[in-house]
Amino acid sequence: MQAHAHAVQHGLRQIQPAWPAPRLPGVQTKEPPLPRHRSGLNIRVLRTEEERSAIADLRRLAAFGVEKDLGLELAAFEKVRDTIGIVTAIHLDERLVATIRFVPTGHGMTAAERLQKNRSLDACSFGSHSWEVGRIIMAPEDRGPVLLAHCLGLALAELLKREQPQHLHASVTLSMARLWRRFGMKTVATVDGISGAQYALVEGNVDEIAAILQVPSTSH
Repeated sequence: MQAHAHAVQHGLRQIQPAWPAPRLPGVQTKEPPLPRHRSGLNIRVLRTEEERSAIADLRRLAAFGVEKDLGLELAAFEKVRDTIGIVTAIHLDERLVATIRFVPTGHGMTAAERLQKNRSLDACSFGSHSWEVGRIIMAPEDRGPVLLAHCLGLALAELLKREQPQHLHASVTLSMARLWRRFGMKTVATVDGISGAQYALVEGNVDEIAAILQVPSTSH
């Protein structure tokens, strides 16, 4: 088990220059040992606006740069996306270290749906069992690919308890897309922002992602 954990940690460290996207500057280069992350992490689903106020300070670190540059006009719908989605708060022991949100397709509230509609991305198909994974925000002192992997695994396990997702997708910078590939997602489209910068629409099969993150999953 220790040898496997070391191999996973070594592999993730190799991609550290590609992490994080611009919204997550200041990545730490040294992470606590892998077993500590697993044993000390716990997650809570924030169902109400009052509960979500507990992560307000962390959410102030979020950047809307990608969505804004792509002209998606989603900033005004943050509360709607929270309500229809699943918002999580992740703690390491008693300390808040991350939040991750999943938003289902079918409401026109994901970046992928708007890109598909506005830019005719024929290569992409997002059915009723596809979920956007986003608003991944981590405390500055905790940012790193190893902890991120554990947080993603914990959040995905929580999603699988409640829903039957078949695919996950995200709209990200090209550097972040390289990290997502390590978790089983692939770039299905590249789009230009208003600024001329390029972004990637990535998608992955939930069972494959779960296997990489060592999350128990069954085919849906």
